Amino acid sequence: MTAGFGLEKLGLLAQRFPRITLLIVAALTVPLAFAAAKVEFSSDVREIFRSGTQEYRNLQMVEAQYPQSGEDVLLLAQADDLFTLDNLKRLRDLHLNLHFVDGVKYVSSMFSAHDPPDATGNAEAVFPMEVSEADLPALRQALLAHPFVSGKLLSDDATTALFVVAIEPRPKIDDLRVVADDLREVTDEALAGTDMHGDLSGVAFFRLEIVGALMRDQRILIGAGFTVSLIICLIFFRSPIYALLAGVPAGIAVLWTLGITELRGQEITVLTGVVPGLVTVLVFASSLHLMFGLKRNLVSGASPREAIAASVRDIGPACVLAAMTTAIALLSLALVPHTLVSGFGLTAAIGTAVAFLVTITVLPALAALLLGRRGAKENSDQTLDRIFAATSASCRSLGRRILSHPGGFLAVGLVVAIGAGVLYATISPSYQYRDYLPSGSQASKVMDVVDAQFAGTEAILLHIQWPEGKDLDSSEVLALVGEAHKTLESLPLVTKAMSLHSIETWMLEGGLKKEQILRFLEEARSPFIERMMSVDHKSALVAGYFPAVDASELVPVLDDLEADLVGLRAAHPEAGYVATGIAAHSARASYEMIVELNRSLMLAIGLNILLIGLVFWSLRAGLYSMLTNILPIAVAGAILHLTGAGLQFTCVVAFTIGFGIAVDNAIHILNYYRLMRSKGEAVKPALEETIATIGPALAVGCLVLIVGFGGTTLSELPSLRLFGEVVIMLLATALLANLLVLPALIAFVEGRSGQKSAAPQTTKGG
Repeated sequence: MTAGFGLEKLGLLAQRFPRITLLIVAALTVPLAFAAAKVEFSSDVREIFRSGTQEYRNLQMVEAQYPQSGEDVLLLAQADDLFTLDNLKRLRDLHLNLHFVDGVKYVSSMFSAHDPPDATGNAEAVFPMEVSEADLPALRQALLAHPFVSGKLLSDDATTALFVVAIEPRPKIDDLRVVADDLREVTDEALAGTDMHGDLSGVAFFRLEIVGALMRDQRILIGAGFTVSLIICLIFFRSPIYALLAGVPAGIAVLWTLGITELRGQEITVLTGVVPGLVTVLVFASSLHLMFGLKRNLVSGASPREAIAASVRDIGPACVLAAMTTAIALLSLALVPHTLVSGFGLTAAIGTAVAFLVTITVLPALAALLLGRRGAKENSDQTLDRIFAATSASCRSLGRRILSHPGGFLAVGLVVAIGAGVLYATISPSYQYRDYLPSGSQASKVMDVVDAQFAGTEAILLHIQWPEGKDLDSSEVLALVGEAHKTLESLPLVTKAMSLHSIETWMLEGGLKKEQILRFLEEARSPFIERMMSVDHKSALVAGYFPAVDASELVPVLDDLEADLVGLRAAHPEAGYVATGIAAHSARASYEMIVELNRSLMLAIGLNILLIGLVFWSLRAGLYSMLTNILPIAVAGAILHLTGAGLQFTCVVAFTIGFGIAVDNAIHILNYYRLMRSKGEAVKPALEETIATIGPALAVGCLVLIVGFGGTTLSELPSLRLFGEVVIMLLATALLANLLVLPALIAFVEGRSGQKSAAPQTTKGG
């Protein structure tokens, strides 16, 4: 049994029967490519924290009872002075015309405002049917004094009006595009020729911008990965054939991965969007190792078929083990109880398996067909030979320096690992949903204006549930909601609260008696009232609004609220209280997710160290890999700490991916070192030859990976840019750790113990 569990023999079969292999691959590629063309994109920011937890079920329950919570489209109309006759007429027409857009349920704005109902229940509209110039000052004053308009639908300086457009909850993305286009058209038409301008935002527009960004990122990641990787292959191998040997498997692997994603019924999310790029660079990295071995064998005088077979036998096992360790790291994410992350882990692990399968079959088969026609021309390319000789000589010189002072290099590695690890341990979690919106997002800019001039775009929702079948007494309900309202309003961050208590205070001013209020609201059944009370579900909702903040600021406020709710629950045991909302749930869930991700990362590290130890039949080999694979994670975490970026959950996902790829470097070094030792080489000569032979492939492979993930830095999504930056830091640090620290560690341990004999042979040729 080889280190690759015999799976590398697929490459030998492909090399022996290339035409049959490629026909089978083509037969599979056609239907999978068709499926790949149908894959869709997920755009709901709430899906980030979907899980089976009680907290998520609470959020779903509130959204089911109050379906408009968080679903509104926000339309801002701004001008230096909104209160001119022409501007008010245009805005009133806009308010009316928005109701006629297909998919719109109702619209709330300052034109919806009414005076409080009198004793008979009659409530006059604040805006008269006809408005004259003389009416403007009084009208402006009345609106700025109205409890449901001032600071909510009209800014304090009366320069910005907010229209809250309720649409059908969660429409399909194509239907949403139509609604969005119609809303823009109606808005542009109403405000044309005035000094006013209108902008649209809200969760619906977030979805559209996220889908647009994901589609652009797909093109950039795959295109940049392919282009630059092919250029690197051309530079190092100076042959379009070698570029094809890497490029064709990469293209096939991407199509297979996307096709399988569609067949599994999965959508492309803000995380799985990087999987095609990940598959591309994994294929190129593995291809480089095989092609470097193939080239060495050809230059040594082997025939193409012999060179291919020898490369597969010598390097294939390490490619198998590298794919397995990467897949294990990614599968550890599937244990996280959040659908977005677990789905990404499974999709990326499938992509890793596909990348290996396609590489180990397509590359040898193509090489057998394409190189078999070239005979022994490889020996004539002296320029290429000089490139290989120069890179190998540089790595050999580096190896000699390391091996002459292994203790010094090891000490530096240990100091960096410990120091960086301490900083990593003290890094604070961070999350804000706007990190998942495109940079410069128009929808995000609108939300910034709402945060600055209105109550805020975020809300803590305090849900109050009475038992089924209980008759609700008006005074009891209003008193209980009033206490909850005051509790929420007293919290730090909360600028304004909205509930039945707000309506009660307003109605009492108009002349209604307290005992009339609840009956009046139940009979009214207006959309405005239905945001605060559900007669059918016997519940009430108190919303506390605040500007968008980081999770680290919101979580302590939520803790304070939970402490206050203890007293409310004790005073009113008949009612149930749940504090939730998208902002509240995501803030807590982000912390929990980061803990779970760190746990899964530790599990992945442990399993991979165990796997390496078992494959090489050496506990020492597993321990060797531990330092060099933990070191990059610690360094990347320390850089995040020092730059103040905070620990976002995408960072921990990046740590897992980076670890899975970084461990591949250690495997290739340990595999080749073991091969040299099995041939009778002493410790230091074996290490020197390993660095000289494997070092160039690792360096070029790392360059391909960095360039491939570098495409994420061009993304419009800040979270994806940070993801790419963290992976690049990990890859660069891992390369240095495996070339500098790992040989030093082996030389320090085995060189000092005077082990001159060959290592125990547990594999054949690998």
